[in-house]
Formats: sequence, C-alpha cells, structure tokens
Amino acid sequence: MTKRAIFLVVGLGLMATAAPAQLVTDPLGGADTSADDTQLKSLVDSCPGHKFETTVITGPGRGSKVKICGEAGQSDTDWLVTLQDSIQKTEADEEMAPRVKSQIITALKNEIAKLETTAGSNPTGGTVKEAPAEYALNLPAERVAPSERPPEYSSLPPLPAPKRSTPLKLANGTVLPATPAPEPVARPNLVVRCAVPHETFATCSRLERESQVLVRAEEDMPAGTSLRFLRGDDNRAELDLSQLKKGDTLKERLPSRVCSGVMRGKVRVQVMNKGQVAETLGPWALYCAS
Repeated sequence: MTKRAIFLVVGLGLMATAAPAQLVTDPLGGADTSADDTQLKSLVDSCPGHKFETTVITGPGRGSKVKICGEAGQSDTDWLVTLQDSIQKTEADEEMAPRVKSQIITALKNEIAKLETTAGSNPTGGTVKEAPAEYALNLPAERVAPSERPPEYSSLPPLPAPKRSTPLKLANGTVLPATPAPEPVARPNLVVRCAVPHETFATCSRLERESQVLVRAEEDMPAGTSLRFLRGDDNRAELDLSQLKKGDTLKERLPSRVCSGVMRGKVRVQVMNKGQVAETLGPWALYCAS
C-alpha cells in the first residue's frame, strides 16, 4: 500500500500492483471479507485526508462502493494527481469488467472536474491572500473612459397662439373674427456661394473647416438680415448682412464654432429677416477634420 492513497473497490475482488492506490473489496451486500480487506477498509473509514466515494453497479441487483483515501495533509494538487493516477490504473486493469471500469472512470472524471472548478486560479488549493495595503495603494489607477460630450440644446421661442381660420361664435353671442393669416417673410435678394481657399466659389454642397462663404447683395439688405448656421437645431453662429448695399460682396471664413466639437456632420444655413426665417439652405455635408 502506497503512502499517497488507499483505493478501495468494494465487491470487485481486484488488487492493483505498483499503483498509487490499493484495490480491495468490501461488498455492499455484507459478504465476508478477509483480514487484509478488513484492515484496509478500517483505514478508509478513518480517512484523515481527502476522500472520494462512489457506487458502481456490478450486476442485476448488485452494487459495490469505490473509495479513495488521500494521505493526511495532502494538498489539492497532489489529490488531483492521485485521482488522475487512479483513472490510468483503472484503465490499465485488464481483469476489471468493462462495465464497472467505465463507471469508476466516469465518477473519477466528474470529481476531478469539480475540484478543478473549485480551485479556479489557485490550483495549489491554498487560500488566496489579498495584497498588502502598502502595495494596494501603489496600484495604477483604473483608466476612466473619456466622458462623452454633453448634448447641445438650443432655446426655442414659445409656440404661437393657435390661429383661427374662421370666425368663432361664443356662447354669449359674441363673434370673434378669424385670425388673419400671417404675411410670408420676405426673402432678402442675395446669393450665397462656398469655396475652399484657392478654388472658385460655386453653389454650396459641403463645408469644411477652411471653407469660405461669399454673400453677394442683389439689393440693399434691410436691417436684421443675417445668415444663421445650424448644426441640428443648435444655432452655432450668425453673420450680420444688414450693412450690405446692392452689388456689395461679403467674403467670410466659416465661423469656427460651426466645427467646434465634431469631426463631421450636417449643417443648415438660414436666411434671416428681422429675426424670422425667410429661407433654409441645405443641409450640407460638414467636414471638420484638421
């Protein structure tokens, strides 16, 4: 009998030689056992270390217990080696019935899988110790992902009161006249063109960080005329045009706030007359990469 473990196969009548585990018999049915068997069984019953036990079916209405007893003080790693050696010795035993051999090997593999799962990243079976406080304080700080840019909101004017297309007669007989339809906002007579440096100005279809905007007045611009640049619904910038006279030309670089905080997107340009939208141009592609 080796020091590593006692392997007790109950009721099989098998004896392993030169193995890490000893095979003896101990039938479940209470059959007689020899003095040597009784001595080994007594050792297994008082197993001071790791212990494995399963039951195998040896025939109709007959079964036997299989026990493995590890050495006292044996680590989890050594115990796993003992179980793996037991599988090899069982597979090599030519006298053992294949049906019984299969049951023992399956039970041993299940026990090994449970131990490996329990051991996790600590295969020695010891207790994982926490790092001392002096080391924990010196650990590199966890990287924090950059926060996303907060959404941009624009303030919108309150909704106008509902308009009545027909007169409204109240219960007391008073008749409220229909609300007259608002007059359309007059569009200032101007032309808008775009270009990047060293290129000819043409109809706008895209804007870049270095783009220039050209506005030509076809008439004197009334007070309150401007170009408003929108990203989504956010007013990013506004160019005042009210100083232009007929035939004047204004050439300005795209306001820097239009590209602030984005690499690409969409931009709309509103022609404003006294604070009201007379026309919306775009959307145009916006490219703000340096």
